[in-house]
Amino acid sequence: MKVLVYGSGGRDHCLADKYGDSQQVDKVYFAPGNPGVLYTPKGKRGLIERVPIRDFGKIVDFCLEKGVDIVDVGSENPLEEGLIDLLNEKGIRTVGPLKEYVRLESDRAFTDDLLVEIGVPKPEYQVFEDPDQARKYVRNIGYQVVVKANGLAAGKGAIVCDDVAQAEKAIHDIMEKKIFGDSGNKVVIEERKYGTEISFFAYLDGEHVMPLKMFAQDYKPAFDPDDTESIKQFGGNLNTGGTGCYCPHKLVSPWLVNRIIKEIVNPTVNAIYNKLGWQYKGVLYFGLNLDPYDRLDVFEINVRHGDPEWEVLARKLSTDLFEIATSVWEGKLDQITQIWNNQYYVDVIAMEGRSKASRGWNKGYPGRYGKGHRIKGLDQVERGIAIFFAGVDEDPEKGLVTQGGRVLHVVAGNPTLEGAREKAYRNIAKISFEDHYNNGANCMRYRKTIGL
Repeated sequence: MKVLVYGSGGRDHCLADKYGDSQQVDKVYFAPGNPGVLYTPKGKRGLIERVPIRDFGKIVDFCLEKGVDIVDVGSENPLEEGLIDLLNEKGIRTVGPLKEYVRLESDRAFTDDLLVEIGVPKPEYQVFEDPDQARKYVRNIGYQVVVKANGLAAGKGAIVCDDVAQAEKAIHDIMEKKIFGDSGNKVVIEERKYGTEISFFAYLDGEHVMPLKMFAQDYKPAFDPDDTESIKQFGGNLNTGGTGCYCPHKLVSPWLVNRIIKEIVNPTVNAIYNKLGWQYKGVLYFGLNLDPYDRLDVFEINVRHGDPEWEVLARKLSTDLFEIATSVWEGKLDQITQIWNNQYYVDVIAMEGRSKASRGWNKGYPGRYGKGHRIKGLDQVERGIAIFFAGVDEDPEKGLVTQGGRVLHVVAGNPTLEGAREKAYRNIAKISFEDHYNNGANCMRYRKTIGL
């Protein structure tokens, strides 16, 4: 069988890698992909082949020409731009929601209203299109809030605020400075919750739902809590794309899994199928909070796998992903048996740190970061460690170089969480980013507390 994964980041590389593990799959096309794949075992032997095509029409033609059996679209933007719709029009089987259904992620206010209507627990919230009204609200509300861009923002559209001043700044940045573009035309201001974050996923096939009975802990802040100097330098509370992850989450238990399915997943999926009348085929992500009083709340729903959650869940999942994908398309998820291995997995993300620029210095991710730094030490990484590439490019002279803020994922497995942590950190230390303006100094940065 032939599979095409559309995307270019770490989550998409991980999807391609997981399909490559299937006994039924002998070719995975990765489009537009990234050149890091060529530096992995599956890439070197041609099991995963990079197809540098972005144009949707050309993707459809490529799938028809090569006889691709199923396409998995990993990221929210091509889903919102209608790639699934175009593929389905030509009879190509897919994993991922139609354009109309992406509204669950791209319109927070719509989803929040739906959840309240069907009685799914979520924090108190208000929606604003006028920044002055939003500022008035946070001055009067009396409790801490999270300010969220209403539309897509690459998983970075929520700003967690400690006080009114931070909330007002968040409103200004999102609605007036437009740091997330038109996604900030409207904001959702939500009560800030305290507790433990849970990333929970489910596959839908248009008729059934298959909740993954395993969940992960994502680490959002850009810096470790004790890195006060960096936090201060970047201006306080920094929520970014995920910077690391571990699985299984410390709270995984049959009791909690059943609660999440009963209180949150089933009512939401029932509303999608029966209230909205959608034949949704793909993944749903539930961002949850469990507070100290055991109350569960939904703080977001997304229409795809999490990044970096999928990088650890995929390693732990022993069920054939190609079988899951075909069942999603054929409406047969009720026939799939979930199998999870007994390992712990830790994902530590290598980011662009402080580097010298042609003039001055780059602060590094999540601020302005340098590019084109040679990636060294990949050949020193131990066998059994999975490297998933995200922000990389290929230079004719230097080879593989950095291109984004989050550059690569180092994922290690072990029978204990401590063992997986030690293994991940031992191997990420073998990799470096060569700062060409600073005598080849290492400008890679990563968090030290993932999994603690």
